[in-house]
Amino acid sequence: MAGPDIDIHQLMRRLAQCPPDIYDFSSLDSTGPVPLALAQDVIFHLGGGALEKKDRNHLIQLQTKRPTEAAFLMLGCYVLSHPIFLRRSELIPGCISLFQTGFSELADVSRARDFVLNTERREELVRLCLRSLAIRPSGESKESFKNRWESLDSVRRVELMQKAAQLRKRQEELRKAMEEKAAREAASKWSRE
Repeated sequence: MAGPDIDIHQLMRRLAQCPPDIYDFSSLDSTGPVPLALAQDVIFHLGGGALEKKDRNHLIQLQTKRPTEAAFLMLGCYVLSHPIFLRRSELIPGCISLFQTGFSELADVSRARDFVLNTERREELVRLCLRSLAIRPSGESKESFKNRWESLDSVRRVELMQKAAQLRKRQEELRKAMEEKAAREAASKWSRE
């Protein structure tokens, strides 16, 4: 998983310089970026050839039907177009997998803009890309990479908050049920006396 001296802070600084027309992408227009083209450029950058038809079709659907996810895809492309990844063709399968499914859950719970304007979110996006490519930043053990990823993971955080809210709701329902039962028992006891 280790690669040639990947400086995560350098990748985060790069992401901080991402142009707004990428992270604010909402639909295809004649002047804005085209997610399919950026993804293809990244594959060329890595040393690969043209995307397969199924991958192109997936990206066409993504850019027309899921623009929020397409914005995340383009952020990933922006990170992966860094010179450190030039001619790293062994990364292409992980990159295509990232393009296919790597951003879908994130797009359901977040906005791409936050992953450029917020330092922790930038780190999360960079780590998501590195994780998908099976690369760790320089000087990080597998365990420290995993721990840091888990502490930043927005999808996991939202899931935990939803579970906590469901637990609180269930506890409140149980409390009310117990109070109602106690009230019924007290009323029954008073009626017998």
